[in-house]
Amino acid sequence: MLGRAGLILLFASIGLAETSHDWLLSNFADRLEVQLANPSDSEVRTLAVVPVPQASQAALRFPGSLAIAVLLNPAGSRYPVTIVPSQADDLDGDGSPDEFVFPVRLAPHETRLAHLYYSTTLHDRMVYPKRVHAEHSFGYNRATVALESEQIGYRTYGGFFLDIQARAEGQPGLYNNFVGYFGSGRPSMAGRDIIHLGDTLGLGGIFLRQGAQAFRPPLNMPDYAHKPASAEAPHYRVISDGPVRAVVEARMDRWTIGEDEVSIRAIYSIAAGTSFVQCQVRMVPLRMAVSHVYEVGAGLRHLPGLKLRHAPGRLLLSGMQEARIGPLALALFYAPSEAAVAEPLITRDDRNEIIVFGDKLRAGHAVEVQYQVAAAWSGSGISDLFGHLEIVEKEARGGVRVGAFKLTHTPVPARIEGEAN
Repeated sequence: MLGRAGLILLFASIGLAETSHDWLLSNFADRLEVQLANPSDSEVRTLAVVPVPQASQAALRFPGSLAIAVLLNPAGSRYPVTIVPSQADDLDGDGSPDEFVFPVRLAPHETRLAHLYYSTTLHDRMVYPKRVHAEHSFGYNRATVALESEQIGYRTYGGFFLDIQARAEGQPGLYNNFVGYFGSGRPSMAGRDIIHLGDTLGLGGIFLRQGAQAFRPPLNMPDYAHKPASAEAPHYRVISDGPVRAVVEARMDRWTIGEDEVSIRAIYSIAAGTSFVQCQVRMVPLRMAVSHVYEVGAGLRHLPGLKLRHAPGRLLLSGMQEARIGPLALALFYAPSEAAVAEPLITRDDRNEIIVFGDKLRAGHAVEVQYQVAAAWSGSGISDLFGHLEIVEKEARGGVRVGAFKLTHTPVPARIEGEAN
């Protein structure tokens, strides 16, 4: 493992590089060169996502056993290159990485190169500052997963929707694990459970609809309820605990709706320095009557004192459940080309603002949808909740194009240490 002293020497060496095209890491034999492009008129701060199957067509066995991301800086920068944190994520659990991700900041229409050094024989572990966290144990309630950045935390507690653990003003950090021990209703450095979701869609909850009937996945009964677990219930898995993003999975291999059976898999992720959650949901019909067609939707629960500020591609609402908590706001962002706002969905405890996706679940046809959700709390020192979430929306929509993969090999193989030749 590369310790603190080693990291200091490594980062210090960046400033000594003569030109940006030098082979910076001498004991790596291979380097995947990647072009990053911001096609938008606005600056973006986001994650560059390199699809491993696509990258492997140019660079066999990428990202190997160890990979390091190096960004080439614009001309005139103090240093020609910058090493940034990165990680490789095995999203489907088959033992092989599916995505390699690292943070990038690009000006409007800017294009930059990234050099991804990788090795198939080195097994050191790079240590980066911890700014995200994921956990499959949440105090007394095992039937949850939690994920958080330093700004805010989110969790499931038994279903396919999110709850919110907001940070108190002046108390940023990674403290979700403390909530079950301090007590979720008490303000502390751990933040606060700021919303009661009840029998609603909560934050970003999913549902199926057939005509006038709506169906929601069963809950995983929490331990403290002292009730028997359902035969059909979600299961959870932590995919990644950082350093770049925290990723968790909620899965139901079999959900029975009348005579139909469906499998659901949701991946929730949050990146360092952000406060929104990326939601990716895949539904697969296992057994379904040919005549049955289901709409797929997602939504947000209403709040007392409801105020709405929807816009194309956005659900945005605010309100206050309890005076002692204060005002909060919820948001759901989506692609207008893929979904549309529908009339509110009524559940037992409240109404829910919803979107319905254009792609429909039917026999022989799986559906994959994605959207982002976020929350903001006045207790975090945010005076303009809507304004804050509109800024978050821009961050959530920011993206970079990744392509032009090119494999290069070290020009000085004699200097390689720890690589197989």
